[in-house]
Amino acid sequence: MWGKYKNLPVQAKASIWYTICSFFQKGISFIVVPIYIRLLSTAEYGEWSVFQSWAGILIIFASLNLYCGVYTKTLVDINRKEDRFRYTSAMQGLGTFISVCMFLVYMGTEDWCNKVIGLNTPLMVLLFLYFILYPAFSFWVTRQRVEYRYQSMVVVTFIISIITPTISIVLLDRTDLRAKALIWGFLITQCTISLFFYFYHFYKGRCFYDKEYWLYAVKFNIPLIPHYLSLIVLGQSDRIMIKHYCGESDAGIYSFAYQIASAISVLTTAINGSRVPWTYEQLKEKKYERLRQITNALVILMAGIILVVCLISPEIIGILGTSEYLVATYVIPVVILGIFFTFTYDLYASIEFYFGATKYVMYASVTGAVLNLILNAIFIPVFGFIAAAYTTLVCYIVFMLMHYLFSRKVQKDQDIEESIYNDKIIFVLSVVVSVLGLVSMITYDYMILRITMILILVAFAVIKKNSISELIKAIKR
Repeated sequence: MWGKYKNLPVQAKASIWYTICSFFQKGISFIVVPIYIRLLSTAEYGEWSVFQSWAGILIIFASLNLYCGVYTKTLVDINRKEDRFRYTSAMQGLGTFISVCMFLVYMGTEDWCNKVIGLNTPLMVLLFLYFILYPAFSFWVTRQRVEYRYQSMVVVTFIISIITPTISIVLLDRTDLRAKALIWGFLITQCTISLFFYFYHFYKGRCFYDKEYWLYAVKFNIPLIPHYLSLIVLGQSDRIMIKHYCGESDAGIYSFAYQIASAISVLTTAINGSRVPWTYEQLKEKKYERLRQITNALVILMAGIILVVCLISPEIIGILGTSEYLVATYVIPVVILGIFFTFTYDLYASIEFYFGATKYVMYASVTGAVLNLILNAIFIPVFGFIAAAYTTLVCYIVFMLMHYLFSRKVQKDQDIEESIYNDKIIFVLSVVVSVLGLVSMITYDYMILRITMILILVAFAVIKKNSISELIKAIKR
């Protein structure tokens, strides 16, 4: 095995280690979540979860998400190492400028912002410091992925994954801060570690302002702000609306289910970390056949994992949760299905990003986010917090369909006659996974039936072992 590993291309090695890092991070999260929910009430856990949602929304405005989209694409186009450092430094300068401007706005509306977000002034100041510093770490991580330099990233990821929950738990145990102990622990750790990369990039790039870089980044990313905000709305606003309509306790239960289910997103994040720059390279070289081959393998892999996790949802809750969280069992499968459609829509969005058709990304994102807010406002007051999972799933499906249609238009505009992906396989698997994933909840009271279904999946994998082997070889190549 060591010999085979040494002979793997650097892209494959990087993907392996990115996946290991992601699973390690989520593994630590799995360990600390049961600790959090046993030390905090459901309402206090809901307070921590709602903070995460607010932080995710506000950082989009404070940083323009410059470390996403435009940064990856430009790094691929820049060849000289020195130019990459200068570009990174300039992007960091732009993010700092925007964050400082936003902080000045906050200072003029301090009382109102504190009341809406639910934090005091010292925590809000630390949150803005996080907005300034954290992008530096994200820039560094993105560059490591683009350049397939995984060794240092593995070490730093492991350190952060251990230190962050450790400090939070110590504060929770030694102080009376309760949920705010988790917030302090998170912000202190992230700011401290990101500070090193913040000064490192300015030292290596020696550039705060570059008119050409700033203008290009703003023109590229401003149309994407609704897109990034919409993703947060789809993934995080549920908790804020559940808190508003149902209270912090239900927000805590929903957040617990979402946290458990989103473990699958670790796999999609790890895959996309290497897939996106690799996809850009294949599009640049017009290697569409290889794109189809690898994409088929990845979608089939995701479908199988999704179905297995849906079937063992009760056992997951039984191990990680308490009796207060049992109702979350029926949220996990729906959230996991949403993650599957997140993965599929991102395949099509990559085409739009590469060819600079960011307006289409914005159209799809805004439509999905607005629809989500409307559906949540209608159904959460009537059916409770579980409705939020179904409304989000519906929006992700709409999201994927819109990105598919827009990507087809982009291909036509670029005079690409052959299909970049095998759309038939993607859509068939989407239907099959959706039906079986929702049906799996009916089997939760019948252990033997669920075991039988899992064995059928295993048997199918054995029957198709040759095909699966070929797919694995394709991924390795």
